[in-house]
Amino acid sequence: MKICMVLEFFIPHYNGGGEHRYHEIAKRLVQQGHTVDLLTMKILNIPEYEDVDGINVHHIGPTIKKAPYRSATDFIQYFFAVTRWLLKHDYDVIDAQAYSPLLSSRIAARIKKTPLIGTIHDTSSNSNDQWIQSSKIANTMEKFLVNLNFDKILTVSHATKNSLINDFAVNSDKILMLYNGVDIAKYDAVHIDGVLKNNIIFVGRLAPHKHVDHLINSVNIIQEKIPDIKLTIVGKGEEKDKLIQMVNKLELEKNIKFKQDLTDEELITEIKKSELLVLPSTREGFGMVLAEANCCYKPVITYASGGTVEVVENGYNGFLIEPENIEDLTQKILETLENKELNQKLGQNGRKKVEKDFDWEKIVNQYINVLCNVIL
Repeated sequence: MKICMVLEFFIPHYNGGGEHRYHEIAKRLVQQGHTVDLLTMKILNIPEYEDVDGINVHHIGPTIKKAPYRSATDFIQYFFAVTRWLLKHDYDVIDAQAYSPLLSSRIAARIKKTPLIGTIHDTSSNSNDQWIQSSKIANTMEKFLVNLNFDKILTVSHATKNSLINDFAVNSDKILMLYNGVDIAKYDAVHIDGVLKNNIIFVGRLAPHKHVDHLINSVNIIQEKIPDIKLTIVGKGEEKDKLIQMVNKLELEKNIKFKQDLTDEELITEIKKSELLVLPSTREGFGMVLAEANCCYKPVITYASGGTVEVVENGYNGFLIEPENIEDLTQKILETLENKELNQKLGQNGRKKVEKDFDWEKIVNQYINVLCNVIL
């Protein structure tokens, strides 16, 4: 098959969950003999064509100076660039990621009569939690985009699927659910000297809905009982400066450090060196980092939000906390750090769950079946 994937950014220039999903799927498709073209925005000082693990990555449209920051003009330019590209090239199937690539892909796919899959990782829950932060038109745009006439919609969790049906009136017959996965072999190949006692980690975009400030508040409380507690915050985003100021104000510089732009090996090392991972996010289509931590035999603590409830079984491989309940979040972090037997048990159970439900090798074979059914 000749497949085109359309998204705004791609690794290594932006390392979001959706970008990693496409990378893991696309490189395995190439290994099985398929051809994959991937369209993404231009990045300053990056060639317009890259070969990433055999994937043909084409940077088109506007030039972005610093991903993921882009303007309304950038969206418009990318819309026309994607449309022109798809009209000039032939594919067996197109897979477009929410949100901005959806409309241009739909228009071109209809003209060319090419099967189209829309991949939607998560949905917005309210006016303060939109994919276009603080935009009044975001909810209207989202309702329009998710209801375009796709041949199939792929989601990464039952929570997103249910939201599309109940909140956005999407036809349930068009929706298929395919989990995100973990490259188990890659994680197992990274070895460390030992685990750092009382070290916890957050990995993700530093956006308001991730609520890293809640985690910082928890650490501030816990350090009164565990003075040597350490938190590593891995990521970047619009909240970073504010979070650094918060750490300085609370005088937690010795307890909390920030890192970003890590290689895969460096990130895996940071996770393995920690005792647990915490994700206090109120909006997650899946929560890939939870499965990645479990793959490393690490327990996880997260707000019960969206797809996190499908990755974490409360009390089995980690803990689910009522969203924005900082008191319970703090208590579970403390309990998991102090009870080493519990910590080990949760981590071992997490690894079992990853091997059962979140192995990329199994997921990609399911994805190929989806493509074949759409094409036929």
